[in-house]
Order: sequence, then C-alpha cells, then structure tokens
Amino acid sequence: MLEALIPAVKDLSLPPKDRLGLQSDLFALSRAGLSSAVDVLKVIEAFENEKDYTVWSNLSSNIASISTILQYAEDIYPLFKNFVRKLFTNIALTVGWDARPGEDTLVPLLREVVLSRMGRCGDEATVAEARRRFEAHVNGTAKLPADLRSCVYTTVLHNGDAETFQQVMKLYDEADMQEEKVRLSRAMGSVQDKELIETVLEFSLSEKVRSQDAVFVIGSTTGSVVGRELAWEFMKNKFSILNERYEGGFLLSRLVQSTTESFATEEKAQEIEAFFKEHPMPAAERTVQQSIENIKLNAKWLQRELKTVQEFLKSST
Repeated sequence: MLEALIPAVKDLSLPPKDRLGLQSDLFALSRAGLSSAVDVLKVIEAFENEKDYTVWSNLSSNIASISTILQYAEDIYPLFKNFVRKLFTNIALTVGWDARPGEDTLVPLLREVVLSRMGRCGDEATVAEARRRFEAHVNGTAKLPADLRSCVYTTVLHNGDAETFQQVMKLYDEADMQEEKVRLSRAMGSVQDKELIETVLEFSLSEKVRSQDAVFVIGSTTGSVVGRELAWEFMKNKFSILNERYEGGFLLSRLVQSTTESFATEEKAQEIEAFFKEHPMPAAERTVQQSIENIKLNAKWLQRELKTVQEFLKSST
C-alpha cells in the first residue's frame, strides 16, 4: 500500500491534504507501535519535492519529535540530521532567504520553518548565511526583516559560542519592543554549551524577563539532551519559587510539560513520577501524567525501532 502511494507523494499528484494525512497518520501509528519507524522514514523521504506550507509545517513537527528521541542515540543522530538536510534541500533553495515580489502570504511562514530546520541540522550554507545576516543586523548595516529574526537568532545561537550569546543578550537589553524581546529570549535556549544553558535558565527568573515569558525561556532550553536535563534540574531546584509564581495557572502546566515530556527512558519517567508525588501540583496533575506516558512511549519507540532505523539511515546516506 505504502509503496503504491510514495510515487504520488513524490510527484505531488496526491492532493496536499492527503499527503499531510498520510505522513501524520503513519507517524501516529509508529508512535503507538502499530507501524514501523522505517515506513515513516520511507514516506518522509518522498516529500523532497513538497511545496505546501501546511504539509511542511506538520512534517517538520513530526521530524522534530523523532529528532528528540534519536538524540539519545548518539551514533544515529548525526545520520538522521543528514537525512533531514537532504530532505529539506530542495525547498530551502526554492524559498531562499529573501521575499520575492508577489509571493504567496504563506511563503514567509514556510521560509521560517524550512530555514530553521536546516539551521538546527547544522547545514553549513544555512548557518553561514544566518551568521552573515546576523552580523549585518548587529552592526546596523542591514536590519533583519521581522519574519526572519527568530530563524536567524536560533540558528546562530544553536551553532554559536559565548560571543554570539553575548551579542544576542545585548540586543535584548537594547530592544524597545516587547515583541523583539520575546523573540530573542525564546531563541536563547538554542545554545548548546552547558554553562550558557545554565545562564539562560538563571536569566529566565531575573527581573529582565516578564513572569509570563519566563516559562517559554525555560522551555526553549529543552531542545537538546543536555538542556533537557538542566531544565529539569532547574525546575526541581526552583520548584517552590515557580509553584508560587504560577500556582493554579495554565503557565504552570506549560512549564511542567516543557521540562518533562521529551525524555526517553523508563528511569526518567519513574523519577518524574516520584518527584510529583512528593511535590503535588493539583493544577498540573493531568499534564504530569501525560508527560510520563509520553516518556514511556519515547522509551519504547527507541528500544523497538533503534536497530532498523540505524540500518535505514546508513543505507540512505
């Protein structure tokens, strides 16, 4: 069945809503253990000529979920990033960096999805161009358009160093518009260095950050294995402060979700369950249970699919 549909995905003869539904449903089946991850990757691979924003947005979200799990397999994760870079190459060349006269209103959204994913996968050309545009923005020679800023900030931080981080922090301090401060603060967690991640976490509770924004700054650090561990430790260490600040509100549930749901071991699920038994949070009880279930699904997926995914990725490079 899948083999028959793949050509229709490649040549776009299958309608966009069906292309979206195919990969989305297959991803859900794989998460539940009802379909193999290799089948998902085979279908994903067929989207190399895709042009629809809605399809790419959903596809990128599912790829991010797979990426989160495969980060726990250090020998496989680089292969997966290569796979994703190859998949996104055509659409990255198509959308480019600069808006074109008369382009569809969804193209800027597509551009951000595509370039952000390429940046997170360490695509050399994307990273180099993001750095060039960032430097021009910082020194005032060419200001970044608003719809590229989040993408550029996250890319240079994800692939940058302490100097880049300080440049972003300076932009934050000098920003007049709250919208720009939000962009910058939510990008800060993209850093990979342990000490910089710790700096971002401490910054989140400083007077420089509005309380309603702090949750998202903390959540932004969870995109890597190291950041995830640090954010969870931060959550535990600052539990009293955070619980008092957000008690009963939706931001508390959002904080719990972002700092717990992306782990991928049974041991971590047990640790989180034990912590919240000792530190009950009635307003976030359902979120805690959902996170624990998600962690267990991640762990089972990794255990079940690791070998075949590795073989597939090796053969596709």
